[in-house]
Amino acid sequence: MCCCGKPVINGEPGYRWQHTDKPSVRQPAPPPLQEGDELLADEPGRCGGLDAHSHHFRLVKRHGYPVLLVQHGGGAERIDLGCSARLIVDDLLTLESRARYWMLHTIYSIHDDARREASKREAGHWQRAAAEKRIRTRKMRRQDAVKVWIEPTKG
Repeated sequence: MCCCGKPVINGEPGYRWQHTDKPSVRQPAPPPLQEGDELLADEPGRCGGLDAHSHHFRLVKRHGYPVLLVQHGGGAERIDLGCSARLIVDDLLTLESRARYWMLHTIYSIHDDARREASKREAGHWQRAAAEKRIRTRKMRRQDAVKVWIEPTKG
């Protein structure tokens, strides 16, 4: 948790990790753009009710569709927001920076929570199948591949 004492955006003076630290500047760490990305919004990490200095967001358009780029302590991510998000991109861009940042943070958090939950459920599905010895494999003829599936439960 930062100890800035007031809302601070990365790249601005005032960042403090500890109460005893002198105010400094935490440099922005944007996620990388790829060839073909059209940058729509660039929102560096910040605080202000929540310490999110480690999350830098970029909203880009790629082949006409919005993609959320995120750089955080675990690395960089690219999240395809889907075709329906095209309908709200212009609205997101009209928001002031603070509101846009926290909206992008919310979208990312929802995505991350859903991904974790799906992974947890899938792992549980395979764990139950393994415990019940319902996992089957078959070597594919003339291929360097193996088909793997779960037999349905009986009854």
